Amino acid sequence: MSSDKNKILFAHQLRGMAAVLVLVSHWFGVYWGMREAVAYYTASPVHGGASPLVYDIMSYYPNFGLGPLGVSIFFLISGFVIPVSLEKISSSKFLIMRFFRIYPTYCMSLSVGLLFVYCSSQFWSMPLFWNAKILASNMLLINDFFLLPSVDLVNWTLVVELKFYLVAACLSPAIRQGKILPLFIFSLSLLMLNWFLNSTYSTAVSAELLSVLKLLASGFVYVQFMLIGLFFYYSYQQKISNKNLIFCVLLQLMIFALTWSHSSIQDQFPIVTRIYFYGFALFALAYIFRNKFRKNRCFDFLADISFPLYLVHSLAGYVMIKILMFYACPFYFSVLLALLVVTAMAYAIHVFVEMPTNSLGKTLAHYGIFKGALRKNM
Repeated sequence: MSSDKNKILFAHQLRGMAAVLVLVSHWFGVYWGMREAVAYYTASPVHGGASPLVYDIMSYYPNFGLGPLGVSIFFLISGFVIPVSLEKISSSKFLIMRFFRIYPTYCMSLSVGLLFVYCSSQFWSMPLFWNAKILASNMLLINDFFLLPSVDLVNWTLVVELKFYLVAACLSPAIRQGKILPLFIFSLSLLMLNWFLNSTYSTAVSAELLSVLKLLASGFVYVQFMLIGLFFYYSYQQKISNKNLIFCVLLQLMIFALTWSHSSIQDQFPIVTRIYFYGFALFALAYIFRNKFRKNRCFDFLADISFPLYLVHSLAGYVMIKILMFYACPFYFSVLLALLVVTAMAYAIHVFVEMPTNSLGKTLAHYGIFKGALRKNM
């Protein structure tokens, strides 16, 4: 018999695997396939030379990407595990805990990445594209409100996560009771919103406001996908039957695909959408065989450091690989050294930032330190 912990273990270990998928996609795929973008974000010259065999293998099927696959699994895991917290605490305490779960680790990881980019700009004598406004909005994860670019190529997923947290907090009474209808009403509302903003009727809205609304609404497309993980949580808690799980998941997948096709990211449809379906299939398979997962030092370690690893690998990895190759280090050797450094940094951030601030958030939430302030603002 598997313990209850072993049932949740599948989601924990999947998180580590998803982080590795994204890292492999960025270092072996994006680094070579999007050289101009990598150069721009790392304040370095465009990398020349022939691509390695691994890139040719990864790009053999151009309509499939490990990056979107890993991100889709991340989103489903969040949809599955976030309701666990909502079952035990109030919505206000939940938001406090999520704030300390995300922001300290993110800000530290982003600072590390920006430090690498600054060093890169000095090494290559290249200008930085960001300024104080861009940095501040990125640190606060509100750059989409101001139509400002991301500075690290990965924080857009955290913006989606924050949206999901707010949605989960607002729908917490329904989630605690295992209700289905409110989730579908919300999801269908997003479909209608994205359809309206990208239709001819939206011309009544000013161009600048419309751009912001389109960007915000398109972010909620991913929230729709995360709701699928929530339905799996309902099944896990035996709030719905397996038959109802299948029905809810298939219906939500259909609404998700329709919304994507009518959103401002419709140019990615159906190619990227299809990859998200593959991510769903992998998650569903892991859920079905969740009792088969066992403790494993390697997988558990990757899962533990997955959040800071995901955040620091991009900028720091690109900078290190490019500079090492400038000094005639082979690509694969450069990747290995970058992996060792990035893993060490992710572990340090996990131990000295992520774990303490997570504990701090739980303490502040459970002891009600913000209780008075929350009441005043209500």
